[in-house]
Amino acid sequence: MKPQFFDLNDIEQEPTDEQLDALMEAVAVEARRHARAAREQLMVRLRAEIMAINLPPLQPQI
Repeated sequence: MKPQFFDLNDIEQEPTDEQLDALMEAVAVEARRHARAAREQLMVRLRAEIMAINLPPLQPQI
């Protein structure tokens, strides 16, 4: 069931509780998606830094 559209800037007509619940759930879903993406990026960078630390030091070329 798709929630009925409402305008949060409309001061004449307030959204229903169901519309607000749907909005809050949509915001929570989007926040979880962003958090998951940020966590994945952090892990990629962390793994790269760990790999860089574990590499043997570069030998000077003569």
